[in-house]
Amino acid sequence: MEFRVLGSLGVSSEDHEWYVPSAPKQQQTLALLLLQANRFVSASSLSRELWGDAQPKTSGATLQAYIAQVRRFLAKVYGESVERIMKEVLVTESGGYSLRAGIPDLDLTSFEERAREGRAALAEGDVEAARVLLKRALELFHGCVLENVPHGSVIEVQVRRIEQLRLAVTEQCYELNLRMGRHHEVIGALSEIVEENPFHENFHALLMRALHQSGQRVEALRVYHLLQSRLSEELGLAPSPQVMALRQSILEPSAR
Repeated sequence: MEFRVLGSLGVSSEDHEWYVPSAPKQQQTLALLLLQANRFVSASSLSRELWGDAQPKTSGATLQAYIAQVRRFLAKVYGESVERIMKEVLVTESGGYSLRAGIPDLDLTSFEERAREGRAALAEGDVEAARVLLKRALELFHGCVLENVPHGSVIEVQVRRIEQLRLAVTEQCYELNLRMGRHHEVIGALSEIVEENPFHENFHALLMRALHQSGQRVEALRVYHLLQSRLSEELGLAPSPQVMALRQSILEPSAR
């Protein structure tokens, strides 16, 4: 059984088709258990996700019903008995539940493992291996995290955490591309990322460096002024000292 959360929620069966529970509450229940795969998730955390501060008096019994429905869903997709799902996949623990999934079975754990391996390769000085591993980690995303599932407060915190990790891995991957002289190859992708993240200074800096290394000094400076304008008009801020220093280093050749 394979699980996806890095995009649309989905569970894959042996026929390689992807399925998702039809009801929103069951989707949220399964999604939160997958975000915390192989870890204990308390019933109170699940209830907070499903109902927020407006929990019904019957929330405990209703949550148990949702868990039972998710188990039946998994059993149907997997072609197994509900009893086996209860014992081996979605397990009841004291005060809560855990969903057991190996690293290859869940795209989130695969992403985290590849990112870890990439950082380890970089620490050992193998830049090319690090770049490949980080790129493979990012390829596991097929959209925004859980884009087809309602987000309560608990899921929302987890989604923000994963998206921030995705941005950090993306930034590191492009940094390695520039270090290896692949500046021509990344300008288009970095331009798109800058538009999607208009206040992310590090992505602007990466695009400035790629353009400058490609001999497009004027375009690099335009990226700086675009960032400066956005920060000033929207947030009342100036670019960081690091980005200003990068601008100065781009200007230096004309000052000689």
